[in-house]
Amino acid sequence: MASKQTDRFPLLVYQVLARRWQGPAFLLIPGGIALWWAATRGTFLDARYAWAALGITLIGLLLTLYNFLARAAVVRCYNDHLTIRTPLYPIAFAYRRVESVRPVEFAQLFPPEREKELRREFYHDLWGKTAVVIDLKSYPVAIGWLKLWCSPYLLMPKGKGLVLLVDEWMALSRQIEIRRNEWINNRRRLSA
Repeated sequence: MASKQTDRFPLLVYQVLARRWQGPAFLLIPGGIALWWAATRGTFLDARYAWAALGITLIGLLLTLYNFLARAAVVRCYNDHLTIRTPLYPIAFAYRRVESVRPVEFAQLFPPEREKELRREFYHDLWGKTAVVIDLKSYPVAIGWLKLWCSPYLLMPKGKGLVLLVDEWMALSRQIEIRRNEWINNRRRLSA
């Protein structure tokens, strides 16, 4: 892909998730409505199960909403922090927490042979890609809270850190380093 200067980097883990769930999630909505209609008419379902059909429609609506939010999952770099916007929870990481930024092949961090077969197939396009790893001194919130809101592929499997899988990994890495160095220089200037 052609490199472009941007401060918005879509997270590929969520992009793949949104693409894979888009069709099934959208089909649940008319499927649930059709089942509800059939149950209320007594066609082939008992009317007692009409609520279950509406539940299927609701699940389809929630999954479709989550897919839209997953497509908006990005990393953004600011002057004093970077923000990871997951589908449901944005998290800001101050540059003072960052120890180092380095590129690593995604398959080295999460070997495909150790993954469940379903996940290995689901994310098969990602295993050969390069991720930006940010080693952290500490997390801004409890690790349990991060695990609740983030994809398991967003956090380092061992140690403290972030795994940012984006198409423009060189541009993201460069932008983090530039902004982090500017932040360090500003702090030195203010303390001098």
